Amino acid sequence: MFSKVFSFLNLNFANPAAVKKDGGNSGVLPPLRFKYMTKEQKNKKLRETFSNIPRFETRRLVLRRIDSGDCEDMFEYSSDSDVTRFLTWVPHKNTDETREYIDDVGKKYATGQFFDWGLVYKFDGKFIGTCGLTSVNLNRNTCEVGYVLSKRYWGRGLMTEALEQVMDFAFDYFGFDKIEARFLDGNISSKKVMLKTGMTFEKTERNSMHIKGEYKTVHTYSIARGVFEKRRESLGRMALINRANSW
Repeated sequence: MFSKVFSFLNLNFANPAAVKKDGGNSGVLPPLRFKYMTKEQKNKKLRETFSNIPRFETRRLVLRRIDSGDCEDMFEYSSDSDVTRFLTWVPHKNTDETREYIDDVGKKYATGQFFDWGLVYKFDGKFIGTCGLTSVNLNRNTCEVGYVLSKRYWGRGLMTEALEQVMDFAFDYFGFDKIEARFLDGNISSKKVMLKTGMTFEKTERNSMHIKGEYKTVHTYSIARGVFEKRRESLGRMALINRANSW
């Protein structure tokens, strides 16, 4: 996950994994008994799913496949030193570098080995970042999530909205037992996103990663599936109550 911001859904908690495929068809992906598959079956299902990555819509965002048309918008934030401060990579120097990255992403999508969604802000059509699964541990039936967001869109709760959608899909469709996320010491914004999605502190690994010439301390937060489901149910009920009270 450390290829993104060190952290490094639509709060539509009442509905299970409603999606629109890139081809335009809409529907609900049936839940999988991922936990009970063999390792081979799990690998196959992961690749099948992400080679045709589902398209999601939340209240303010579209989560979809990253493509070549996103190059200029991606370069805008990936060249920003404030955005890359807590990343393992340095700011992109030019659009050629960004285009090369997107080309590589396309190859990984084709083989189902890339688990990120591109984020598009509905109100201006801008590609503003990415969010997804940065790693999957098939033996433990867990995954890790990560994300990056354009500085122009910080402070609006957009990443919380995107991450909750990704977590919703990971828990409901794949049935992971736990989702983890990590952030570098000092990245308070990522910590806030984790807390807003219900994650709690798990561990701190001091001076555990050598990044940009120095050792960094990494903090891990996580949430179990049962905790996420109870939280979703509670928040779903509150959303209905708040909406009823506003009528």
